[in-house]
Amino acid sequence: MSVRILSATDVRSIFTPQLALESQREAFTRLGAGEAVQPPRLLVTGPESSVSFCYSSRISPDAPAVSKFGSVNPANADRGLGAVHSVITVLDAETGVPRAIINGDSVTGLRTSAATTLAMQQLAPCAATVLVVGTGAQARAHLDAFTVTHPDAELRIFGRNPLAAAEVAGSHGAVAEEDLEHSVRSADIIVLCTSSLTPVIEDAWVTNGTIVASVGSFAPDRVELPPTLLARSTVVVDYRASALTDSGPVVEAVGSGAVDPDRIADLGALLTGAASLDRGAADVVTYFSVSVGVQDAAAAAVILAAAEENGVGAQAELG
Repeated sequence: MSVRILSATDVRSIFTPQLALESQREAFTRLGAGEAVQPPRLLVTGPESSVSFCYSSRISPDAPAVSKFGSVNPANADRGLGAVHSVITVLDAETGVPRAIINGDSVTGLRTSAATTLAMQQLAPCAATVLVVGTGAQARAHLDAFTVTHPDAELRIFGRNPLAAAEVAGSHGAVAEEDLEHSVRSADIIVLCTSSLTPVIEDAWVTNGTIVASVGSFAPDRVELPPTLLARSTVVVDYRASALTDSGPVVEAVGSGAVDPDRIADLGALLTGAASLDRGAADVVTYFSVSVGVQDAAAAAVILAAAEENGVGAQAELG
């Protein structure tokens, strides 16, 4: 049983931000059209606010089954490690025999940021300023992704550690911000890339017409933006079924009655035309990225096809 092993370096040599964007457009279009096989995500809580996750999906009923298993460990910052680690396994569509094991961290950063910027293409295609909050792998990936979808926008970054923010800004063509409130008030798009259990911005800072994207509110206990903001927002999510149960601010806002769940649109419905947004230019939009397995399935499909065509990766015998 020969399996292709793809390292982070292998993935980065194949999976460019542009290719990632194309893969995520296919993922959410198929999801919106009802073509993807998408079971619920599995979450397993752990110590020090950590959580392990398992995503599994097929981009179509006859496509390979793909599963990503990993964890988010916020305490890793004190250990000098990244917060997110994962592996992706691809099974043969017909036999179920393992075909590939792929470094999941490199895929996650690119596919997650591509999905966010895909959504921003629908919600704010002409945004002039983009503020990314956070300095980790997701923040860096989002800055790269916005250069594809919003090439003329000014990119800004804020981090609790000014030195880290300056380093990321310098390596990604962005401006490091020192005053978070001022930065939030003046940005057209705000992307929160943290794993915070409490809001990192305030409702009052968000001005009319702003788009706020939350990448870190991926679990019920992750609430990186204030749920009160949703009460005055048009709410859009990557996948409605997951967001209603797993995104902390969405769960709280719906539970309190501040947001009608029937008025929440998801990205797949926007891409297929099954839903449209009835919003004025001054309305705030909040977007939530919980992540779904079909994102990894679509990404793995293009990565593995390119790897096999170009002989990238190592072969290992498992049998």
